[in-house]
Amino acid sequence: MVEPFDSIFLQACSGIRTTSTPIWLMRQAGRVLPEYRELRSKYDSLQTLFTTPELASHITLMPIDLLGVDAAILYTDLITPLGPLGCPFDYNPGPIFQNPIRSESQIKNLKEFSSEIELPYVTKTIDIVTASLPENIPLIGYAGAPFTLAAWLVEGRSSKDFSAVRSLFNSEPNTAHLLMEKLTHLVIDFLSTQIRHGVKAIQLFDTSLGVISASSFNEFVLPYVKQIFKELSCHNVPRIYYPLGAWHCNEYFQQIEMEVLGLDWRTSIADGYKVLGGHGNAIQGNLDPTILYTHPQIITKAVEELLSTVGKRPHIFNLGHGLQPDMPFENVLFLIEEVNRISQRN
Repeated sequence: MVEPFDSIFLQACSGIRTTSTPIWLMRQAGRVLPEYRELRSKYDSLQTLFTTPELASHITLMPIDLLGVDAAILYTDLITPLGPLGCPFDYNPGPIFQNPIRSESQIKNLKEFSSEIELPYVTKTIDIVTASLPENIPLIGYAGAPFTLAAWLVEGRSSKDFSAVRSLFNSEPNTAHLLMEKLTHLVIDFLSTQIRHGVKAIQLFDTSLGVISASSFNEFVLPYVKQIFKELSCHNVPRIYYPLGAWHCNEYFQQIEMEVLGLDWRTSIADGYKVLGGHGNAIQGNLDPTILYTHPQIITKAVEELLSTVGKRPHIFNLGHGLQPDMPFENVLFLIEEVNRISQRN
């Protein structure tokens, strides 16, 4: 059997090397599950699923029951805490903010709030899931990183290049820092609340990060990510940072106080370990998800190559990004079986 997921986290924290390879298929694992799609079809809005603890907890547990992965990932959304901040949004089909935040006065008017009070559906979901999970299966919580949240708030909707937030950061740096400070406090509060309710690790998703330069990362992103992870250190849970599409900023990653660095499919595992500098931290990643559209032989070869590169270093097997709804379910199951089989052999 593959070693329990929380065990590798503990070993990664202490710098002990391990050959076990726990499996985590990102937070979108439910997309490929027929049971999830059937449930989703019954509701007009994703918000109903996110804000109903009985539904959100059921969806959180689905990949454990149906895929046999080694950890549960909280079913919520990156932008969940932005509503109580005073930034209402709807899904059509993705998030659309009614009033994008683009001025200093708007930022100063953002609300101060407590996740414990304003997001009871998230805490209740965590309570239900942690009471239902086997002891050896941890629940992972997460939040959007400040820059990714800022990108959504300023742009107002999804974007390929998030030009509005880049323009704000370039033209009004003081305003940009004010926004990042507000969002940093929000993220710390949101993740701390999740930890108090029982999540065993947290991940900071910076999924919009690839649109900015390395110099902007150093000025506007790095100080706040460092602050978040430093303040969360008192909880003694593993901290994961996932900077999607931002390998051009890798020279700064070693400054971040984290246990695990998540890699997307663009970056090699070997380069990830080089950046960590041999400090015993773990890499999470990074199989190209599109391999799941191919054939079993190709999947086996990809897993063998990835695990061979990892060797005996701390590692959490994961896709380089999320699953898509049309990926063959049988290929996802085969991938999990192959990771178990090959990691045991190694």
